[in-house]
Amino acid sequence: MATSTLIVNLWFVMQDQTIALTLCLSMCAAYGLQLGSDHGPLYRLYNDLLEHYKPYIRPRKNPNETVEVVVSYSMASVEALEETTQTVDSSGFLTLQWTDDLLTWNSNEYGGTDYINIPMEKLWFPDLSLTNGLDDLSLILPIGEKARVTSNGSITWFRDLKKRTKCSLDMRHFPFDTQTCSINLIQWVADIRQVNMTAGIVVIEPSLFQRNGEWEITGNSKDTFLHTYSGNIIQTEIEFTFIFKRKYLYYIITNILPVMFLSVLNLGVFLLPPESGEKVSLCISIVLSYAVFLSVIGGRLPEVSDTVSIFSIYLLTMMFLKVATTLITVFVLKVYHQTTEEAYSHSKCLTRRQIQDNFKTDYEQESKLVKQRTPLKKTNTQLAKYLNMIGFTIVSLLTVMITILCFALLLKEQ
Repeated sequence: MATSTLIVNLWFVMQDQTIALTLCLSMCAAYGLQLGSDHGPLYRLYNDLLEHYKPYIRPRKNPNETVEVVVSYSMASVEALEETTQTVDSSGFLTLQWTDDLLTWNSNEYGGTDYINIPMEKLWFPDLSLTNGLDDLSLILPIGEKARVTSNGSITWFRDLKKRTKCSLDMRHFPFDTQTCSINLIQWVADIRQVNMTAGIVVIEPSLFQRNGEWEITGNSKDTFLHTYSGNIIQTEIEFTFIFKRKYLYYIITNILPVMFLSVLNLGVFLLPPESGEKVSLCISIVLSYAVFLSVIGGRLPEVSDTVSIFSIYLLTMMFLKVATTLITVFVLKVYHQTTEEAYSHSKCLTRRQIQDNFKTDYEQESKLVKQRTPLKKTNTQLAKYLNMIGFTIVSLLTVMITILCFALLLKEQ
């Protein structure tokens, strides 16, 4: 009997402990739920939006609907435009906007929250690729960015874009040239029936733009193209175009003015007397100077034959003119010295004959020699002056005409 009573008492004690434990767990659970609700409406909003969200599924409740994506671009800076490699280093910001049907909420249910910021890795985003990038594959992927999501499902993604892109340059009007370069973006996988890309705005943000010392942007535009591939796949390509104009003051000071000074100096070769012996050395020095300018200009131009710089042709023409000046100078000196030697030899023979026949004094012989040689010397000097005058006139006219024609062609598009 005592044993039965003990067992009954133990059973009641265990039942009481079970009830107490159940009450404790219920209170803890209730307290935990209360703590969860104390995180605030943002916590509940993130949980409700992303708990069952799949970033690899197009953000449409109706799978037959197309996701419309608007792509805009803001230019921030142009680091370099390389003529030899025909590339542009630029920095800017892409702005992509679309609507996600799976990320909408009633702001009144979440404390009046109208928008939130969500990491792009947790969201669906359009697949874009830079088609004219220097790299083999230039996919536009999120790297730690966040998107701005509003209560109506509108998503805005700001993506920085610092790339080196290809640009076909037209160097005919160098250094007064204007270049047109673009940034081309295309859908990588999605078809136009699934995702449709449209060009938004293209601007140069004044508060962010950093000016370049060599180039200035004078205009911009946007355009959209459709590409059809095998399998009836249609994809959209967006092109943001910028017009770059070269700041030519540096090239006027370092290239154009020195070339003009050398052209003026070349005319001084004809004014130098033949007796000085420095005419040929001056000509060669000018030719070498032009050769240096040709190598400097050639080092800045791309190694293509599609477009040839007018200024390079001008330098080559002027160098040919300097070579012609050297040949004319050599001919003038040859005529001058050859005529002098012949005159001196002829005078010497006549003088010897007179010495043998008349036996005159040394003073009379020297007087006779001077009298016979003077007319020939005058004839030689007049011929040298005449040739120098003709060479000076021809080279001067050609220099002026070639220079005017060259710069008229260079400034034709200005």
